[in-house]
Amino acid sequence: MSLFKQLLIAICLFMVVAFAGSFVVSLESSRAQYVNQLRSHAQDAATSLALSLTSNIDDPAMVELMVASIFDSGYYASIRVVDLASGDAIVERSATPDNQGVPQWFINAIGLEPAGGEAIVSRGWQQTARVEVVSHPMFALAKLWQSALGSLGWLLVCGVVSAILGAMLLRRQLKPLDYMVAQSQAIDRREFLVLPELPRTPELRRVVQAMNQMVEKLKALFQESTERSEKLRIESYQDSLTGLSNRRYFDMQLNAHVSHLEDGRAGYLMMLRVNDLAGLNQRLGGKRTDALLVAVAEQLVRHCEKYPETRNLISRSRGGEFAVLAPGMVHDEAVQLVQNLDAALQSLEATGASDVSPVAHMGLAPYSPGDASLT
Repeated sequence: MSLFKQLLIAICLFMVVAFAGSFVVSLESSRAQYVNQLRSHAQDAATSLALSLTSNIDDPAMVELMVASIFDSGYYASIRVVDLASGDAIVERSATPDNQGVPQWFINAIGLEPAGGEAIVSRGWQQTARVEVVSHPMFALAKLWQSALGSLGWLLVCGVVSAILGAMLLRRQLKPLDYMVAQSQAIDRREFLVLPELPRTPELRRVVQAMNQMVEKLKALFQESTERSEKLRIESYQDSLTGLSNRRYFDMQLNAHVSHLEDGRAGYLMMLRVNDLAGLNQRLGGKRTDALLVAVAEQLVRHCEKYPETRNLISRSRGGEFAVLAPGMVHDEAVQLVQNLDAALQSLEATGASDVSPVAHMGLAPYSPGDASLT
């Protein structure tokens, strides 16, 4: 189960317990209040009726009329007027009111008992009768039931709203965790995401800050590793002076083209050697000689651009030796390439880049897949 669901369930349980406790306390408080009201109501009715009967205690019809009037005007279980001398009831009225829609289980659960009150009827200084009034709790139970329904409805509405707001707040607060998961998954793809907005929660803020720092460090490490690998690759397969591939890379490509019988194509191998490289070093110096080699490499690249099959297959083998591998090139194209290069190299002599003529010697050799390696 996710952390979001666990926290949401914990919040809901807490609200249910809190609301249930509040509901029970409120119900018990109302029950105690209604018990006091029932007792007070019964006592007040008994006192009032006893005072009214003082002047009419000897008139049975009047007594019955007054008892009926009081009984019909309120919620009473019974009203009795008892003769103190004989102990017999002069007038007695009793009834069981309708439950007014209150379920029996609620009545049993509340346990609200009828409350009674008594008062003495006197004839002068002589006590002649006793009025006994018992209030029926059904009216109080109906009020409690309505109050319970209202409280329960309000608590349910508050609970649902609180759960929704709590879920929205939790989702907002836990959103950085989802982003950190995306950060971890992005690292597998060598993508380095940083959460720009830090959460306000101190604990999550520290976690996000630590995650961002880790991502930045990993990014720096990956970049450094990539640069180091690229540097090693360049040093392994690229000539540092001319930028062309070196002999190691050229030998790998040559072996690959002549050894694949099925996928390989016949072509031409062109070799170029700068004339009198050692003498040029002595007469012109190392810098001018290096500049001549760079110029020769630029002429090779420029003239080979017309032949896409030579891409990445131009190399400087060593010293003043260059090689071009042209798979798929036909004889006429190879001769044309050599002639164009020869004309371009003559211009180097005219500009003073070299003091020997010709500037370089060139040769062509055809090859076919399956030929022995020329290296």
